Amino acid sequence: MKTYQLSGPDLLEPFWFNRVRHGQHPAIVSADATVTVEGVALRLRGDRPPTGAAVQVWLNAAGFFVCATEAEIEQAAEERRAKRAAEDAQRRARLDALRDEARAFNAGITLPVQWDVGIKDVLSGLSEGSWGDGRNKATVEHIYLLEDFEAGRFKRRKGDFLCTSASGNNGKRWSTTVERAHDGAGAPYQPKVTCKACLRLVARWMRNDEST
Repeated sequence: MKTYQLSGPDLLEPFWFNRVRHGQHPAIVSADATVTVEGVALRLRGDRPPTGAAVQVWLNAAGFFVCATEAEIEQAAEERRAKRAAEDAQRRARLDALRDEARAFNAGITLPVQWDVGIKDVLSGLSEGSWGDGRNKATVEHIYLLEDFEAGRFKRRKGDFLCTSASGNNGKRWSTTVERAHDGAGAPYQPKVTCKACLRLVARWMRNDEST
């Protein structure tokens, strides 16, 4: 968006300046290359819009009055809206792709009991290394059992992670949360299992359910 510099009288009335220092103010370009804001004529310096053009005047970050045509302001706003829409579409597509990947991956996990996906919440949510939301950089998605699971000497209870029994968490600052991710429309879905230990156990079970 092209802006045009303006200069005012050598001495600006303080009350006028305080009224117009914030926000944008409408004006019309006059034939004498000035724009009038609240009764004070500001002169265009150098390039200027055509006579009769509707402009908005404001004080820029450098402390100078400038203006731009309303047409260019609207065009710039439309370009920003289009950019945001494109970025939002890309974000939604990225989230939908993650959902599709998670569904396809988790569909290949075979267990003889009902299960979901959960995380180990960091109970010290404000401790060093935590993100303050029950997660930290080491957080992974576990297989969370919704039923008791026994296979030979391998035993887990409802509410355990496949990779870790409840007793295995004793003395650690963890709690269990069933996890949901969200797709591009904000709809929740079961995230992809990423715990390597859970996946190793699943692979053992799928190869030979008697040896698990």
